[in-house]
Amino acid sequence: MFRSVRIFLGILLLSTATAVAWSQATPDFSGLWKQDNERSQSKRKGDVTLRIEHHDPELTVETSISRISASSRHAVQMYTTDGKVSVSTGADGDEFNTLVVWKDSSLVFSIEEHEDGRILLSKEIGSVIEDGATLERIRERSNGEQQALFFRRIPVSTSDSKSEVIKANDK
Repeated sequence: MFRSVRIFLGILLLSTATAVAWSQATPDFSGLWKQDNERSQSKRKGDVTLRIEHHDPELTVETSISRISASSRHAVQMYTTDGKVSVSTGADGDEFNTLVVWKDSSLVFSIEEHEDGRILLSKEIGSVIEDGATLERIRERSNGEQQALFFRRIPVSTSDSKSEVIKANDK
């Protein structure tokens, strides 16, 4: 009897450790995020807000862009984190073919953008850093050009996405 109790406790401990390790390795990207223009490289102007719903493997990113000199843009892109290619239209009207996979605790986006008859390839690594307060997106184009984009988490109390995005853009 004691042997079976030990085996049961061993299995329970192992499964608990595995569950804890898995939950730490795959962060939840869900939330409302506002681009930190001062911290991003290259410097940005205007407001970019992301509303992310992440229920692995499903990932939905709603992007709202407002700039002083141009009209506002909006797009909703749906991905899966299991390596299947998704096709979507960006806020600028371009078509994107995107494959998303996990690498450690980051999401890696392999992107093929169709813009004005050209195909632009890039890779983006998304990570939640600073104890969940910041979303970091490192983008590298096939020509070697790199960008580092940072987004601050905006606390919200409701799930009304449109009003949340509007409120975040006003901040």
